[in-house]
Amino acid sequence: MQNTKVFLNSHDKTRITSLILKYISATAILTATTIFTPNFTITSIPALFLSSFVIILLDYMMSIITGINDSSIGRGIVGFISAAIIIYMTQFIVPGYYISMLSSLIAAAIYGTINSFMPNEE
Repeated sequence: MQNTKVFLNSHDKTRITSLILKYISATAILTATTIFTPNFTITSIPALFLSSFVIILLDYMMSIITGINDSSIGRGIVGFISAAIIIYMTQFIVPGYYISMLSSLIAAAIYGTINSFMPNEE
């Protein structure tokens, strides 16, 4: 039997680092969005962390299904609407996360605006 070791190559390390940075920035942006959006409440820190993860996961799945470009400028109105839907649908997955339909539109605008100032990993 051969002794094989699995090591991460530099591409995998870069991808993992990129995902971690995206998660941290999403959590920070979501926190700011919660502060500035009416009728948007995240009741606890674990709910904030879980909702950030869920939003990133739903966004990733949406980009695979629809093929929408992941850049903030390239998404346009379709990306804005999909972000609002993702932000709204997260409340059905994460306990302690509450938002109204109108507030999800406001939150998508705030989230997208703040996200556009974040450095892109491309």
